[in-house]
Amino acid sequence: MEQYGRGGRQRQQGHESIIERARKHAPASSQIIGFLALLITGGVSLFIGGLTVTGIVITLVLLTPVFLFFSPILVPAGIVLFLCVAGVLTAGGAGVATMSVLSWVYNHFKGQHPRGSNQVEGAEQVRQKARDVGAQAQSKAAPGA
Repeated sequence: MEQYGRGGRQRQQGHESIIERARKHAPASSQIIGFLALLITGGVSLFIGGLTVTGIVITLVLLTPVFLFFSPILVPAGIVLFLCVAGVLTAGGAGVATMSVLSWVYNHFKGQHPRGSNQVEGAEQVRQKARDVGAQAQSKAAPGA
């Protein structure tokens, strides 16, 4: 059976038409939808980013004279505000650290062996050994003096 292509020319069986090739190599519909979603999301993000940058530039242009006029008030107020916030955060951190240490000491003396308590016991053994060596050195040095 012979096949005829466009214009009445005979087409060989091993060759495909351009349309058939395009159908074989065409992306799946899910890939097309994913690409369109990517394109739309990227466009919207770029648009919103542009609006944001534009808004920041306009705000800086309009508020720069205000900042310059009020800078003798704003700079010291900013320094005071920074120091107040730093003081509150430092006090809060010191309070948390104190509560942690007190909790650890309470649990250690209660015998619950909190994390790191074996190091404290090891330090006590080293301290006792140092006392013993010191006592030996004093006992040897005392009769000869």
